[in-house]
Formats: sequence, C-alpha cells, structure tokens
Amino acid sequence: MNWRRVLKGILIAIAVILLGFIQAGIFDRLKILECKPELVLCFVIVISCRMDFLQAGITGFAAGLYMDIVYGRYVGIYAFLYLTFCWIGSLLIGKAYERNRFLGLAVLPPLFFVYEVLESLMIRFIAVYTAGGGELYNYGYANHLVTRILPGAAYNLGVAIVFYMIMLLIVRIRKPKPDILYQGERGNVIDNAQ
Repeated sequence: MNWRRVLKGILIAIAVILLGFIQAGIFDRLKILECKPELVLCFVIVISCRMDFLQAGITGFAAGLYMDIVYGRYVGIYAFLYLTFCWIGSLLIGKAYERNRFLGLAVLPPLFFVYEVLESLMIRFIAVYTAGGGELYNYGYANHLVTRILPGAAYNLGVAIVFYMIMLLIVRIRKPKPDILYQGERGNVIDNAQ
C-alpha cells in the first residue's frame, strides 16, 4: 500500500470538507451580484491537473457527491458535473501544465464558463421536470446569462486562479533539490540526478 497516496487522499478529503463548510457558511454572506464561488469545484479542478485521468475522476465524483448530499437539491448533478470537469481539467490543464506551468491558466476561463452554462441548464431542466412543466427561463436566457452565468463564472475563475497560484507555489517549494553524485576529474560538479 502506498502510504503517500493514502495520506494525499485524506488531505484532499479534509480540504474538500473544510472548503464545503467555508462555502456554505462564510461565502453565503459574501455574494457578489447574487453569486457565490464554488470553492470545492475550484479546488478539485485545480488539483486535477496534477492527477491522472482515474484519480481526477474519483476525486471529482467524490467531491461532487459530497456537495450533492450535504448542500445540493438533487443528488447526482454535482457528482456528474465535478467528475466531468475534473476529467477535462486533468486532460486539458494537465497537458498545458506539462508544457508551461502558467499555460494552465489559459484553460480555466472557458472551462468555468462552460461549467456554469451546463450547471444552470441541468438544474433548470430538473426543476421544470419536477414541477410538471413550464418555462425554462422566465425572464429570457440572455438576461440569465448576464445576471447569473457570467458573474458565477467570473467569481469561480478568480478563486480558481488563486488556488492555481497556491498550487504552483507549493509545487515549487516541494520540488526536491538534485543530489550531487560525484565530482569530475577537474573538480567540476557533475549532477546525474536529473
């Protein structure tokens, strides 16, 4: 059993639980344009860029299921959305991250915009279905886009950028220093650790 992987999973679970409490408790009062950030979503998408496809999927599904059970109206929506977007984050941000660590930031804006559009659409479809029919958007989709989707995507993007920068800082701090294996004939240090 790989104890580092187990410890990492436990730390991620604790972070998801704490961020969920902070999101529900503190950020309910810090709404901007009637939107609050989804801290758990931002966290799991950002850390998924350093995971493989399976780890990102499991992390996204577990975090989304936690949000569904504790805070959601309909169980399964956030589990599906978080799973999907952690997979996308693992693939897109992870590939960009391999080329250049800051290139991953370019993937975040469209990712959060698409997330907000899909989340809003899924919630609306289910709400209309459970109500027995009716209009999907009472005041028009363009108005909904401007008042709900764009502010939500911008707020989540800002939080995700902060999490991404923190992740880059942690990775930089934790990067091991290369070992010096031996000295060459002329006293030059030869480093074979890389």
